[in-house]
Amino acid sequence: MSLIAGISFSAWAQKPQPAKPAPKPVTIAPAAPAPAAAPPKPFNFKRLKSGLEYAFIIDKPTTQKPKEGDLIRVNMISVGANRIIYSSAQANKNKPAEFNITKPGFNGDIVEAIMYMSVGDSMVAQVDAQTIFKNTKNKMPDFMKAGDKMQYYIKLVSIKTKEELMKEQQAKMQKQIQEQMAKQQKDQQKIALADEKKLQAFFKEKNITPTKTASGMYYMITQNGSGESPKMGDKVKMNYTGVLLDGTKFDSNVDTAFGHTNPFEFNLGKGMVIKGWDEGVALLKKGSKAILYIPSGLAYGGNARPGGAANPKGIPANSPLVFEVELLDFETPLSDDQLLQNYFKQKNISPTKTASGMYYTISSPGEGPTAQKGEEVSMNYSGFLLDGTKFDSNTDSAFQHVSPFGFVLGQGQVIKGWDEGVALLNKGAKATFYIPSTLAYGPRAMPGGGANPKGIPANSCLVFDVELNEIKKK
Repeated sequence: MSLIAGISFSAWAQKPQPAKPAPKPVTIAPAAPAPAAAPPKPFNFKRLKSGLEYAFIIDKPTTQKPKEGDLIRVNMISVGANRIIYSSAQANKNKPAEFNITKPGFNGDIVEAIMYMSVGDSMVAQVDAQTIFKNTKNKMPDFMKAGDKMQYYIKLVSIKTKEELMKEQQAKMQKQIQEQMAKQQKDQQKIALADEKKLQAFFKEKNITPTKTASGMYYMITQNGSGESPKMGDKVKMNYTGVLLDGTKFDSNVDTAFGHTNPFEFNLGKGMVIKGWDEGVALLKKGSKAILYIPSGLAYGGNARPGGAANPKGIPANSPLVFEVELLDFETPLSDDQLLQNYFKQKNISPTKTASGMYYTISSPGEGPTAQKGEEVSMNYSGFLLDGTKFDSNTDSAFQHVSPFGFVLGQGQVIKGWDEGVALLNKGAKATFYIPSTLAYGPRAMPGGGANPKGIPANSCLVFDVELNEIKKK
């Protein structure tokens, strides 16, 4: 949008502000936006290629001039046929008008002249009136005729650079974020105090004295277990029953009314359950039974949970929860490397390990130099899970895409294990990659379909049989 469009030409062109005819040209005093008497001698206009003419009234010896993206403040009067069309003082209650400098939108756009100004400069610019009204798509006032010029009396008050604007916007955004976080913290503290009051009333009513943790949750061990407590990442198996403080049972895997009586499994400390569970279960040992008293901030917070047949009420927002839990068992999952080592032992293979932790074997060497970062490669492949499930292939018609697979090496267009593994190959090479989950899809499960309904489960190590068909040099 040009500067002219920015001062709402459509508004003043269609409804011009009437003014008394002046016998002399209207000008602007250097220090104020109001018109003043004509100068004692004519302006010495310079004409630009666009047809725009300008002359300085005051030209200060400063170097900073407006650039695209800058924000400027100006005092401005536009005059046509000796009538004031626009006055920034009138439009902005005697305050300068603000405009963002953009690239001139057409030949004669006055932003072109303004870009010659420095702070404190005053200028008169003029251009053919028909040019202005044609390019701003506004009707020329009836009191103007062909051949008339529009004159602009401009004083540049200030320049705020694009970089300064960006810093201001970032500071404003940061302030808003900090204010929002402070408000959230204040609200959370208020809710935490309310939860504490509810829990203390509950404990008094039940005549119990549970142990409080640093986070604000409470617990009671009702049956001691044995051995060590589970660690972060361990897979735990639980029985549980959850109730509200008013005694409403909202879920259970030991009550058949809720339709799921299998042990509940999850990986501890991975955010798969509410925070109170991650904290509380870590306090238990195998065989332990306990009651967890969890404030809403460590449960579902302000999010209400829908109910069901056995609990139409659901879980209201900001509800402290009570869970009777039993830690049935837990196990430490094998690492990716342990899973791969077990696979190699089962298959009786000894692949080469790279520094990243992936493995590979080359079954058929190729010719020439290896593929380099930035080169386009063409591949055939089949992908398998460690249990032998084929999840994708461009050589198996069951997966319905049998054309070679192309990508640019080292640009993150494929999983990390592929970018690393293919860089080890040359044209014609055949190989097998054994890729840990951290170099594949990590905790993201990939959906299945068609020939592979199972998809790729989260945290899966992958095996790829690959062939490098072609390398297109940079």
